[in-house]
Amino acid sequence: MDRVEETAAKAVTMEAAAPPRETASPPPSPPPVMPGLLRVVLALALPALAEQIFNFLVGLNDTWLANNLPKDIAPSATAAVGTISYLLWFIGLIVGAVGTGSTALISRAKGARHKRIANSVCGQSVAAALVLGIAIAILLYVWASFWIRVTGLKAEAAMFALSYLRMLAWSLPFLTVMFVANACLRGAGDTLTPAISMIAVNLINMAFSFGLTYGWWGLPRMGFNGIAAGTVIAYIVGGLLQFAVLISGRGGLRLHWHRLRPHWHTLKRIFRIGVPAGVEGLLIWVAQFTIVIVINEMDKSNVVAAAHLNAVKIEAFSYLPGWAFATAAATLVGQSLGMKDPRRAKRGAYLSYALGGGIMTICGVLFILFGRHFADWMLPNQPAVAALTARCLFITGFIQAGFAASMIFSGALRGAGDTFVVMNINILSTICLRLAGVLFVVFVLGRGLTTIWIVLASELFVRGVLVWLRFEQGGWRQIEV
Repeated sequence: MDRVEETAAKAVTMEAAAPPRETASPPPSPPPVMPGLLRVVLALALPALAEQIFNFLVGLNDTWLANNLPKDIAPSATAAVGTISYLLWFIGLIVGAVGTGSTALISRAKGARHKRIANSVCGQSVAAALVLGIAIAILLYVWASFWIRVTGLKAEAAMFALSYLRMLAWSLPFLTVMFVANACLRGAGDTLTPAISMIAVNLINMAFSFGLTYGWWGLPRMGFNGIAAGTVIAYIVGGLLQFAVLISGRGGLRLHWHRLRPHWHTLKRIFRIGVPAGVEGLLIWVAQFTIVIVINEMDKSNVVAAAHLNAVKIEAFSYLPGWAFATAAATLVGQSLGMKDPRRAKRGAYLSYALGGGIMTICGVLFILFGRHFADWMLPNQPAVAALTARCLFITGFIQAGFAASMIFSGALRGAGDTFVVMNINILSTICLRLAGVLFVVFVLGRGLTTIWIVLASELFVRGVLVWLRFEQGGWRQIEV
């Protein structure tokens, strides 16, 4: 980015931080929903929701395949797949330090009509994602045995997870580029292109996982390793596809080759916003992964671990709309602040919560009423695991409105660049309530998985209230990016 762009970037920051001008009389109250705002929210959220549904189906597909391997290895295979999903989450959180900053800066630049700044942020973000992906791949492949020992998985589950992780490492540079490319496009207001690309990637994932697991369509029969191989193939295709999308200039962004060279001013702006989100995600992941280790250690048969991970997979269906509308809120808030219209930003966030939170609440009711049916479908030959899974779903059904608030208002605050406060709230809630609560009920009270899920559900509800209070307080309006 040249001096002209730096000057423009500073101008955007000064404009976003400037207080609103005083008027002789207060403006009239706007209508409950500004004209076209509902349409904008839906246009941003629905493609992201479609993308997340297919992401969910991939996770469900992998878990179903593991559950339906021979009965003597199915619980171990399920525990391995679920534990690897936490490692994938960890990777996503690290890359999220780049993606969060990219979304906020690009949305602000697009709102202010500074196209060259948006393209510069895109180039620096993709370059950073590629470097991160290569570094993470090397660390995971070389130390794969160490990471699997840390998880607490035993016997066959540990062997399955080790094989999966070493295969996965080859695809990580492509995965990180795909993640960040999607974040850049969403910041530009284009949620449709990432959705179409990810739907294609997920279809490839499911097709190859099934084909390689069972030896269909002339493919080799690989058993459990087929699940991992299908994932690797899909991620490589996805990374190449999204890189080509950015090069082509679709979605209002264009990736120029010279923008990949390091430009420290732009990188500093990206990481100033993204690092708090990355630190937040890392510490939350450590807490969550510690909980997984505790659960993995609870029994040698892997029944408790399998029930927990199956409940997480089924519950994922409820927070798909939460994530989609959080994406819409982040983009809409960033663009509205770029337009110097904080009232539009606030209304867009509340409208996103009304829609996403309403859908999540309905899902919660379904978990309460039909959780056992969902569990039996996932685990047709494992009644003990299904019963424990259903009890976990019953508990989480009651807190979906609070869970939605934690996701959607966090997204809105991140879109405004208010990542530091969100980081503090999420870290304190996760460490002091979630992790400490689980350790207390397991090691002091000696309770099992049902009580653990009561702690997990309660923490999500409290976190949602705290994030909403921060958004309502309104300090995010004056954040400089």
